[in-house]
Amino acid sequence: MDVAILDFGGQYVFNIRRCLSEQGIDTGILPFNTSKRVIQRLGVKGLILSGGPYSVYEKNSPRIDEDILNLGRPILGICYGHQLLAKMLGGIVKKGRVGEFGFTEIRLKDVGNELFRGWNKTEICWMSHGDEVIKLPSGCKILASSRESRIASFQRDYIFGVQFHPEVFHTPKGHILLKNFAVRICGCRQRSWSIEEFVKRRIKDIKEKVGNEKVVMGVSGGIDSSTLAILAKEALGENLICIHVNTGLMRKDESRKVVKRLRSLGLNVISVDASERFLKNLKNVDSPDEKRRIIGRLFVEEFERVAKACHAKWLLQGTIAPDVIESTRGSRKRMNHRHTGLIKIHHNVAGLPEKMELKIIEPFKSLFKFQVRLLAEKLNLPEELRERQPFPGPGLGCRIVGEVTHEKISILREITELVEFHLKKYKPSQYFAALVDGRVKPFRSRFLQGLFRDSPSRFYLLRGCAIGVKGDERVMGRMLGIFLGGKRHNWHKLNWIRILQIQNKITGRYKKVCRVFALLNSPEKRGKFGVIIRAVDTLDFMTAIPSKIDFRTLDTIKEWIEKRFTGEISFVGYEITTKPAATIELV
Repeated sequence: MDVAILDFGGQYVFNIRRCLSEQGIDTGILPFNTSKRVIQRLGVKGLILSGGPYSVYEKNSPRIDEDILNLGRPILGICYGHQLLAKMLGGIVKKGRVGEFGFTEIRLKDVGNELFRGWNKTEICWMSHGDEVIKLPSGCKILASSRESRIASFQRDYIFGVQFHPEVFHTPKGHILLKNFAVRICGCRQRSWSIEEFVKRRIKDIKEKVGNEKVVMGVSGGIDSSTLAILAKEALGENLICIHVNTGLMRKDESRKVVKRLRSLGLNVISVDASERFLKNLKNVDSPDEKRRIIGRLFVEEFERVAKACHAKWLLQGTIAPDVIESTRGSRKRMNHRHTGLIKIHHNVAGLPEKMELKIIEPFKSLFKFQVRLLAEKLNLPEELRERQPFPGPGLGCRIVGEVTHEKISILREITELVEFHLKKYKPSQYFAALVDGRVKPFRSRFLQGLFRDSPSRFYLLRGCAIGVKGDERVMGRMLGIFLGGKRHNWHKLNWIRILQIQNKITGRYKKVCRVFALLNSPEKRGKFGVIIRAVDTLDFMTAIPSKIDFRTLDTIKEWIEKRFTGEISFVGYEITTKPAATIELV
């Protein structure tokens, strides 16, 4: 192992490993409390301290073995790791005046520094923090600053800290920084990574685990499960039994199309209509977590029923890295030095029942979405499947805030079809509509008024909460809608960069606000429901930026919704929040 990542529970730990592994660096993840002796025995050439949901000034916050600082190995601290190094070396870390979440501009103080070789004087970085280093230890120098973080990066000898996240795609030159650290500073050698080798290894693993036994697999028609099904068919042949469950939460006519498409690829697909059962169990359930747990349990029960009839003992799942990460991290609490909590309950990870009859295999759980697309291309999946719009396992159930009803599903199906039709030309990574409570509460704020001095503006808090993530910690936060103008909104007049900066300032200023919406009409008329349109650009689905959609297109969608659902829809909004502070799906 050339580079060891010491894990402080941050959601981007696996991004660090992926980014370095793709550049041919032998990288592993170790517990944060790994001893100096173990580091020496492994022959590690450099260490990276990950981000995490903790504050270094709090009692019992996780720390590294202090002797590691004297090993003479290069160390790079990221976010929490940056703050921890500063504190352990004698600096001061405090809660920041405001947080920084998402799109942030930094300026380099030392362009010639080895860590930043290949960067310009000013670069875009991705932030997710509420604390900041306010005083450096002696012997340190500042390498970079942002508007809110004077010490966005520092160095002392072979020790470096960066407040931002170089491991995510929305820090465009972050991969260069990590390569500089590993190759230039640590002296690591780069090796190649082969998709062909990955496919061969996974086929071999499946064969060795399963032998001649039968395997059931849930297939949604999405790229993750479809790609795995094709790969698994090579390993298992007729012993692979695919199951598509119509939950009643699908898009319009989706189940019929999915089953037909997958059968055309030579897969043995059993179609199960469990729609009434799913909707009955979701009756009177408001909690997003409880909805996801119920859906996860019902999926497994349907899989086990088919498996029993087919005498199958294994369940193959297309779980990918973001599913695992968001289902196992997101809390400041730790159990026996292990990080815990969750950001979101994915039905195929945290949503699984405690007791299961089937044994689980998850060959893709270390991969991110863009890597699955590369595999799909290698396995010759049709372009229609490779580029299919991602659709969550809980379906429309996690795009309805509050109780799921037949009425809400029917309305959202129609709106979803329209939104996908109009936004497809922009080619976002993911785009959809969500249904929320139509009632709003006016919100008065001098700070917000100051952000929109050039436009008459009104602010509203939406009813209910949505899931967000701030500083690697899960937030059940409020949703803020902003209406600019009189009878017609003025969002089209704002520069897109300014819009991104505005949402960053709002989510940084208000701890409980995790989502910001550009309202396309005044929400003060009565109606049962509100519609939120969401479109994001991302590769790894761990960070995301709202897609730059022409507001004239959004107005067209809004006008159709108002005409089709007269008196039922109070408002239509376009979400402008990055991830963080919001997750991609509302709940």
